[in-house]
Amino acid sequence: MYPWKVSLGLTVAVTASLVFVAAARFDYLSPHRRLILTEYWWPVSFHASSVVLNIVVALAGVLRSLGLYDVGRKVDLVERSVRRGDGDPDLARRLHDQEHGDFAE
Repeated sequence: MYPWKVSLGLTVAVTASLVFVAAARFDYLSPHRRLILTEYWWPVSFHASSVVLNIVVALAGVLRSLGLYDVGRKVDLVERSVRRGDGDPDLARRLHDQEHGDFAE
């Protein structure tokens, strides 16, 4: 899995939870929703996109500091080397058998 996919997925999850909490907190604005969206659509969309961008950058920074940012690329590199036959020959044989539908022990 690529780092941008992880960061995007986490951003969607965090943003959805923040929208859910904000909708409950700002329910008193619901009668004025049409006015807010017609008169102030530009600042609202600008600030919402700024929040999403900040969440993406913060999550990417946290993932990089934890060493999880390049995990997908490292796993892909190890898997390709095992499939070539480098490393554990028993694992390479089992992966080859699995690709061809032979699941016998």
